[in-house]
Amino acid sequence: MLGKIILLLILIFGIAMAVPSTRATMMDKAAPVMNSVKAKLVPRRLEVMADQLAIRVNRGEGFPSSWEGWLQRDYTGVPEDPWGNLYYLDQGRGRFTVGSKGPDGVQGNGDDIKVARDLGR
Repeated sequence: MLGKIILLLILIFGIAMAVPSTRATMMDKAAPVMNSVKAKLVPRRLEVMADQLAIRVNRGEGFPSSWEGWLQRDYTGVPEDPWGNLYYLDQGRGRFTVGSKGPDGVQGNGDDIKVARDLGR
């Protein structure tokens, strides 16, 4: 019985997604849930990215001259966050931050997800 109900729900969802006006409404309603799920992926990616950069910098190689190039060539993960934006790098004296602009795609506001590292020099 439960299987039939699930199948019926999937069928209804499929039909609703085929109608453009219904699809837009459903996507708007699902956006907060999807953003929450996507946001859970980012911190671990940023931790790995920060670790790789710290190793590079502490070996004396310095920060990449081309951030986008490093993300594309040398970073072992995906260069874009789940919202399709490149991750960013902010450098400071003895410290750096890597981050995602978050769901709104704007750097420097409350939905950014960031990881900072102190450099062991």
